[in-house]
Amino acid sequence: MNIQEELAKIFKGELDTSDESREFYSHDASLFELKPEVIGFPKDAEDIKNVVKFVNEHKITNPELSITPRSRGTDMSGAAIGQSIVLDISKYMNNLRDVTETSAHVQPGMLFREFDKATEEKGSLLPSYPASRDLASVGGMVNNNSGGEKSLEYGKTDKYVSELSVILSDGNEYVIRPLNRDELNIKMSQDDFEGNLYRRTFELLEAHYDEIQAAAPKVSKDSTGYHLWNVWNRETGVFDLTQLFVGAQGTLGIVTDIKFRLVKRRSHSGLLILFLKSTNELGEL
Repeated sequence: MNIQEELAKIFKGELDTSDESREFYSHDASLFELKPEVIGFPKDAEDIKNVVKFVNEHKITNPELSITPRSRGTDMSGAAIGQSIVLDISKYMNNLRDVTETSAHVQPGMLFREFDKATEEKGSLLPSYPASRDLASVGGMVNNNSGGEKSLEYGKTDKYVSELSVILSDGNEYVIRPLNRDELNIKMSQDDFEGNLYRRTFELLEAHYDEIQAAAPKVSKDSTGYHLWNVWNRETGVFDLTQLFVGAQGTLGIVTDIKFRLVKRRSHSGLLILFLKSTNELGEL
């Protein structure tokens, strides 16, 4: 099967199989190398949905088919490379929809440095601040649960995601956000793919609640994914499925739209310099 020819029938964006592009997209910021068969630049969520449905339809006869979502390629663990279809969302899905003093609505392909300028104009800040912030996209920050120099004070990206639009394995787009118990019950009562997802996830988390909570790492920074302990909270009654997708590196679904909570940007900052005769007390300092 010629993947490019078949995808061209259902895909509005560009498709590229040139040797130069396949070589470029065989790398991210990691040491790994995987050369894709085709690179797609989706125009919108409909393009991504069509590719997911295409893979679902042909996976049995072509088991090598897969999708790797990618934005700016700054990931250092190999999450932005794949051997089948790479979807680069940074070319078209990079718009800032809205920003206020307390929130922002943005597509995942937008560069963080441009996003940061827009929030600065409102006096607000997304404070997860990864080291790659001049090169990374906001979508990459969500999918890697990025943190950086401000994380000890403010926390990582997962703390600031209020809503995600994601395309799941059935090829449909869903909005996920924190739900109270009544809203969760409504979701679980649905007799469809989404309802089954909520039911099975809740049943898993509730049946093993204490064990899952005890497994949460006791560290100040954890940029791994699949943080089950943050999804269901018995005490607050909040079920927040965004916490399962943040940090999952696109393996659970492809993020197409993001809403962030923002904090007030400080008008001044300072640098304190200490001269030490010994590093023995550095930990205390």
